[in-house]
Amino acid sequence: MARWFRSEPMDYISFIVNEDAAHDCLGDLGKMGVIQFTDLNPDLTPFQRRYVSYVKRCDELERKLRFFTNEIEKFDLDMVSAGTVDTFVNSPSLVSGTSDATKRSGSQLLESMEGELDQYESQLRELNNYSEKLTKEYNEKVELQEVLEKARRFFMTDAPRLAVSELTSGPRATGNSAGLLESEIRPDLDMRFSSITGVVSTEEKVRFERMVFRATRGNCYIRFAPIKQPITDPESGVMIEKSVFIIFYKSESIETKLKKICDAFSAHRYSLPDMDDSASVEKRV
Repeated sequence: MARWFRSEPMDYISFIVNEDAAHDCLGDLGKMGVIQFTDLNPDLTPFQRRYVSYVKRCDELERKLRFFTNEIEKFDLDMVSAGTVDTFVNSPSLVSGTSDATKRSGSQLLESMEGELDQYESQLRELNNYSEKLTKEYNEKVELQEVLEKARRFFMTDAPRLAVSELTSGPRATGNSAGLLESEIRPDLDMRFSSITGVVSTEEKVRFERMVFRATRGNCYIRFAPIKQPITDPESGVMIEKSVFIIFYKSESIETKLKKICDAFSAHRYSLPDMDDSASVEKRV
């Protein structure tokens, strides 16, 4: 690049060049590094310029280069410098079918770069989509396995203990009322609770539990179990700590609220098989 010194003598000149040769002439003069160009139409906006389409195409190329840089930084790859801008522009390998770098035009250079970068971008985006899809499917399998294991452990250990405590702490009927209860079906023994199971971020666990308690007014029972293995976020690639949750409820209106809360916290919900059928549970695990 040229160095500008205000003390050096300069002359203001104006010359007229044919439009077909204007690009090559200005390109050669600009490479000399001794000329400063003056805008003769300062009142025109960038969108009113004749070469605004080329500027937009250059902006699109810059966007693709930024995308490549972000992907390289995401995977911690080492970047090798391709040299200076002048070396890159004068490289004859950029334009296919041309051996002499001085004979090519700027449009040929722009078209060749657009085609090459567009091909690389489409390939990289396709690979990213495949990687994101595979990571998402793998995470779903891991989360489902953790949900089944944690739910089975809960139903085998905590659920019987809670059921016994509820029966022993319930009111005892005596006298004439005992005979009446014996002749009828106990409603508390015939209750069947529904459940929602899923996985939520451990960082959001406290807020999630507080929101569930406030939305249902305490009319649900929730338990958490942490997942020891961190799970990779398919979009950002960051390892996230997650926890399995299981919520017991009795009302359909509560179920609607719980599903909305799960969606708001980006919690993945999974359906449980019949936990009494140990064969089906073992098969899915």
